[in-house]
Amino acid sequence: MTGLPARPAAVLCHYAPDPGRRPHCALTAEVTVGRAALCGSCAAARSTLGKGTAPVPLPPGLALDVLGWAAEAALAAGQACRDLSAAVTRARSRGHTWAQIAGRLGVTRQAAQQRYGSAATAQPRLTP
Repeated sequence: MTGLPARPAAVLCHYAPDPGRRPHCALTAEVTVGRAALCGSCAAARSTLGKGTAPVPLPPGLALDVLGWAAEAALAAGQACRDLSAAVTRARSRGHTWAQIAGRLGVTRQAAQQRYGSAATAQPRLTP
């Protein structure tokens, strides 16, 4: 223990999850504007509509660990796939048809059956 105060965890910029919209996002938020946390690049690029709201600086913190973010997202995706597979299995066990399940998932009946049928249930895919 060094006796130094702990640095706050990184705050993700509002635009970080959308690289197509803001390719130059620095990922780590520096200010908040209203309820949105923004990095310096995204704060500078905000529209004139939001220019009337003064940005509030965030306390200096750690930079976002982008590899850690990727690992967390992979874990969340895996859990979401397991949850979806379990939900489809439960729906089938309660008598719902593949057509009903497919309609809720926004895919064809055949796609739902191929992805979540007996063989696919044992090996859930990462892309629903």
